[in-house]
Amino acid sequence: MTPEVLELRRLQALTEAWRLLAPLEHPEEVYQTVVKAAKRATRAVSVLFFLYRKEEGVLELVAAEGPSRCWVGVRLPPGKGISWKVLKQAEPLYVPDVSQEPQAVFLSGPPQPGPYLGVAVRDPGGAPIGVLSMDTVGGVGEILPEERFWIQALAEAAGVVLSRIEALERARAEAERAQALLDLSLALESAREPFSMAQEALDTLLRLTPYHAGALYLFQEGRVRPAVISGRYPSGFPRLYEKHPIRFGDGLLGHPKLWEGPVYVEDYPRFPGALKPFAESGLKSALLVPLKPEGRRYGVLALGSFGEEVPYRPEDEGVLKLVAKRLEEALERLFALHTLRTTREAALKALSRVLEYRDLETKGHTDRVAELSVRLGQALGFPDLEGLRLGAYFHDLGKLALPDEILRKPAALSTGEWRVVKTHPEVGLEILKSLPFLPQAALHVVLYHHERWDGSGYPRGLKGEEIPLEARIFAVVDVYDALLSERPYKRAWTPEEAKKELRAQAGRSLDPEVVEAFLGLLEDG
Repeated sequence: MTPEVLELRRLQALTEAWRLLAPLEHPEEVYQTVVKAAKRATRAVSVLFFLYRKEEGVLELVAAEGPSRCWVGVRLPPGKGISWKVLKQAEPLYVPDVSQEPQAVFLSGPPQPGPYLGVAVRDPGGAPIGVLSMDTVGGVGEILPEERFWIQALAEAAGVVLSRIEALERARAEAERAQALLDLSLALESAREPFSMAQEALDTLLRLTPYHAGALYLFQEGRVRPAVISGRYPSGFPRLYEKHPIRFGDGLLGHPKLWEGPVYVEDYPRFPGALKPFAESGLKSALLVPLKPEGRRYGVLALGSFGEEVPYRPEDEGVLKLVAKRLEEALERLFALHTLRTTREAALKALSRVLEYRDLETKGHTDRVAELSVRLGQALGFPDLEGLRLGAYFHDLGKLALPDEILRKPAALSTGEWRVVKTHPEVGLEILKSLPFLPQAALHVVLYHHERWDGSGYPRGLKGEEIPLEARIFAVVDVYDALLSERPYKRAWTPEEAKKELRAQAGRSLDPEVVEAFLGLLEDG
């Protein structure tokens, strides 16, 4: 078989695998589709899909077809199983008789002869995330040479699709977390007294962490008192503070490092300073952070679990510190509008951090296009400058769903790759549209910033003034900054070259009046 024919076979298999897997939205769908497709299209007896669980350091069988199907869920430690060998090498591994392989593990019974073929499943960056294999052990079958193309194609497509799903899930999770923090900021903005603020803060913390209960403790007259409680407590627990008053310095609230920052205790009864009544109540794990508005010791924000340990997680400490900080700020400037707006802005920036997972653009690009869009909007008399700014900030959020091999490809994209790229405005809208605080102008920028004045853009093919003005404003700024920026596929243009290109695009891809206003803005400095 000539190299040309081999390459054609490989591309045909990859195209079919991508067509099969690209529409899937959940990892489990990908696992099952891959093993079923491999089993259906080959004469293998068994097909297995192992996923590499990096944190635990194991290979987990997540899907299988054939005799090993009942072993789904089994975990192989490092070095146990031939799949570990596949995971670490760059090329597919074919073994004519797997019974002669000392590292092989036979899930369905004693060692039996038969060929084996395994390929690593890799993310778009080349890092291994799993192993797809097939064999004929325990039955009648064979592995034909041409079947290597199919299993390799399935593995390659699965790696890209799983990475895309994971990136989108991370974006959605961060958006949900940011939404909760934004809701808290807005609640603090409308609250008029500290305890209602603390209640909102605790409710938010219990939504974002695995703890059962939370409380705000205040220091009053040398004693520690729970001022606000939230969550699920054992019967009678809150009254313990009445029966057994805690003085400043007692128990966990007297932890020597408490005022330096968050303190975590995994097993309260084993904590050296544990107070017996509280240990006997079932208190197990606790995470605390001090509240020090204006630098004074005001109180402690605490989370706790009862009856079961909650392992330490950096994200829990991070959100507790963040919420405590918001509460401190609200306590310090309860009636100050400036502080309330600052709190809201901080939550918005927390949402925007989803863009940093994949380093889609340089930080300078986002700041520049946001600033220039607002300036251009002011020059044109656009009424919703805040919506324009937020739209500029989140315009490429949907690119989180794109695989790295497309997003960072230094050469021209294929038709299929362009089709994937063109989905990012709608993906971005899907992520953001449920956030009630985002104005319509921001959503319009996200969805329509790739529409063109002549109607040749995407995703809707709008033409001329059918395109919302905010999207036309941002498009001019975005094109200008992109021309000035160095990208994998182009050098950075000079300002004069970029201005000349804007003039050339006026009336074609860009609104000519907006281009004229922008060029005037640049001339004025």
